[in-house]
Amino acid sequence: MTAAGAAYSAALDCREQTFETGIAGQPVAKLTVPDEAGSNLSAQLTDIMTGWRDGGTWLVSCRVPAERADQINALESAGFHPVETLVTFYQSTRPPRGLSIETGPARADETDTCVDLALNAFTFDRLHRDPQVPDAVADAIRAAWVRNDMAGRAAAPLVARIDGQVAGFNLCLLTGRTAVIDLIAVAAPFRRQGIAGQMIEAAFDHFRETIDGIRVGTQEDNLASMRLYERAGFAVERRDVTLHWVNPRVTP
Repeated sequence: MTAAGAAYSAALDCREQTFETGIAGQPVAKLTVPDEAGSNLSAQLTDIMTGWRDGGTWLVSCRVPAERADQINALESAGFHPVETLVTFYQSTRPPRGLSIETGPARADETDTCVDLALNAFTFDRLHRDPQVPDAVADAIRAAWVRNDMAGRAAAPLVARIDGQVAGFNLCLLTGRTAVIDLIAVAAPFRRQGIAGQMIEAAFDHFRETIDGIRVGTQEDNLASMRLYERAGFAVERRDVTLHWVNPRVTP
């Protein structure tokens, strides 16, 4: 590799995702591609990908702007495959609208219920939609993710209750003065009753003047979620393509 190539490869930021590694039992990493990377990206990935193979890395994810066809093509040439187009929405803070059901912070004894709810609700996330990721691994990561959020990672683990039952949840993170909807789901018996919209309003109600706005992402082909956020007043902020590289030599 030339000196220039070495410098360029050093600019690629690849970091192990310790949370996912711990669940999968094999190294999982995230690759960040700099904005200035172009069509020569695939050649520059050669050495770093050799390290993934030799080091036993199982899965590497990468997310790039949807309009960067040059980067997407280069990553695909290097062995990545696209798994989703993620649409990110944003809405400035506002008073809640039409909040009519009981919502509030989740209780500790509702954690298992929320985990079960999540395992029955999430099929569009990037891990479940990748045929090279075993469903059992995707389920285990999702379950641990919900438990982490419920245990304090989420600034506001909100739930909706109907007749004492958990009808849905909205697990919100906080980054500065922006709330981020990390995970939102509705239990099967309560779907198509407007509960998801109520959970969004619950977030606006919970944070009120303490935030400047709420951000959320969903898959472009998840039409129900796309319509949900549009109806709630969110505007599209950006679109990104998520790609995975999976090591065929490693079994999680």
